[in-house]
Amino acid sequence: MRNTTLKLSLLAFITITANANNVSNQGKFEGEMRGGYQYTDDSIDSADEIGLSMAIKYESNSWNNIVFGARIAAATGEGKEPYGIPFFDAGNDGYGIIDELYIKGSYGNSKLTIGRQAIDLPFVDTDEGLGLIDNRFEAVVLTNKDIKDTTLTLAHIRSWSGVDSDDPSKFNRINDNDGLQLAGIEYSGIENMAIKAFGYNANNFVNAGYLEAAYENETDSFEYTATLQYALQDYDDGTKSSTFGVAAELGLKNIPLGLNFAYNKNFDDGVADNLYGGGPFVTSMEHYTVAELEGKGDIIKGGLSYEIIDGLSFEATYAKLNRSVLLDASEIDYAISYEYGENLSFSAIYSDINDNQNEDMKNLRIFANYKF
Repeated sequence: MRNTTLKLSLLAFITITANANNVSNQGKFEGEMRGGYQYTDDSIDSADEIGLSMAIKYESNSWNNIVFGARIAAATGEGKEPYGIPFFDAGNDGYGIIDELYIKGSYGNSKLTIGRQAIDLPFVDTDEGLGLIDNRFEAVVLTNKDIKDTTLTLAHIRSWSGVDSDDPSKFNRINDNDGLQLAGIEYSGIENMAIKAFGYNANNFVNAGYLEAAYENETDSFEYTATLQYALQDYDDGTKSSTFGVAAELGLKNIPLGLNFAYNKNFDDGVADNLYGGGPFVTSMEHYTVAELEGKGDIIKGGLSYEIIDGLSFEATYAKLNRSVLLDASEIDYAISYEYGENLSFSAIYSDINDNQNEDMKNLRIFANYKF
């Protein structure tokens, strides 16, 4: 069945591509190809895999302020074991999926999107670029901008697919049949500042809240950003987590050097989960986040970035996890990226994890991306 789905998706790719000119005359047509290689050594075993993903999206022209959108994505390649960050499905096989299929209507300052779609909100996000095919969500999302400098969001999230889900090749139900409900407000009416507040409810699972304030400014010599965040997750099993975060970024103008610092602390014994996506926490690394504290503890993170030449950048980041009950861990990430024009880019990320409680791990991922 999975091989059949993959073949049908690839056939759809060929058909849409062959008729790209006709499609683009009736709406917007875009696509992406992503090639990836991954090697993982978890101190017990090692494995590598290579894969190629393709995605083609079509969005119609507006008719009475209503548009239709669809995206077909497929991943194929070879992998021996599902180590590291998933490239393929739960069985480590290639797959195809229609991961966007939506109707979007605009009415004044309100927008309603129904169906499979990309979402980028705290605790519900696409986690772009982590694997071969990013997260997508089956949801009803309403946004409104009637209030000046303010965006209000209401959503019901039914299911999701992609790199962070249990099985990337299908839409996995969220919280059984109850799904996840959220309400949020984002405000940008204060000069150089952005404020957001979100609340989440997953019946019989968790109630969560998220607050964030970010300030961005610059002088003649540098640019800087400061962020404060707080998240509360109250689980129905009686556990909870309350997590505070602070982050600062500094970019020099005379030389292409950037510095960053971040700190998170979970004050409670419950796990501070990322929920549906990579999570909003300021100390998140390529692999370890606040969730890997597995309860009470803190993370301190620091890093630097440097633009070697135009389009070619290097970044190094280190994080230390101080667990209150379990043994400590650390992760260091090295990343290099190159952008050639607007459509072609390359990246390589090497991660070295030293975990005194669990297994050590080394992971290398290399990607080439082409957008058309």
